[in-house]
This record gives sequence, structure tokens and C-alpha cells, in this order.
Amino acid sequence: MNNESRALALAPLITPLAFVAYAFYADLAGFNFDQGVLTFVGLFIGMSIASLAVAYVYMFFIGYRFYRLLVKKQRVNFFTLTLGGVFVADIPMLLIWPAAEVAGSVGFYQTFQLFSFVGLMIGLNFWFLLNRSSGDGTA
Repeated sequence: MNNESRALALAPLITPLAFVAYAFYADLAGFNFDQGVLTFVGLFIGMSIASLAVAYVYMFFIGYRFYRLLVKKQRVNFFTLTLGGVFVADIPMLLIWPAAEVAGSVGFYQTFQLFSFVGLMIGLNFWFLLNRSSGDGTA
């Protein structure tokens, strides 16, 4: 398995950790331990299952095509992969935007920041895995 295939397969695995890190930082209900550890664990497991499914769909249908475009244009670097991750992750905001300002829900800007942070972390993870040596002496 080459570094490109490995990076495409493993990069989305950081999604639940990035989501929880931002949710804890932003003090979102349930992720800030105010309702107990069991609530946090339940939300983490549910969110992990849902987010990984979505992350892999986006990675293989949108992110991979974006990456192939960057390869074709010879623009694969740190900035294009991380900003590309943010761009690809923010595409769902077009679907969520109308429902984002419902009373009692998380605000649009907070949701936008959450998706952007998760996309940034996936892009960073992809760049790291892509540039990591495979261990057999080849780059």
C-alpha cells in the first residue's frame, strides 16, 4: 500500500477526536462533562459512528477528486491540503445553514468553526500521512 492510499484510508480517522476537541473547547452541552461522563461517552460513540461515515463519504467522493486535481496541477503542498480539507468540510454547511439558527440549537458560526476545524485536522492528518516514510526505505 503506497502512502497515497494509506493517507486516503487513515486521514478521516481523526474526525471524532477533532470534533470532540472543538466541542469541548467551545463548551457545547454534553461534551463539556456538565451532564456526566456517561453522557459524554454516549455522545462520543454516537458522534464517532455518524461522523466517520460522513467523513469517508466526503473523502472518497469529494476529497479524492480534489486531491487528484491538485496532483494534476502539481500543487500538492501543506497549504493546499489543509485549506482543501477546510473547503471540503465546509460543503455540508450549505445543507445545514437553513436549520442552524433554530432556537436552542448551536449557532451558525459555531457550527461553521466546528466543520472548519475538523476539515483542517483531516487535511493536516492527510498531509502528515502522505509525507510519512513507509518504513521500507522508500518515501
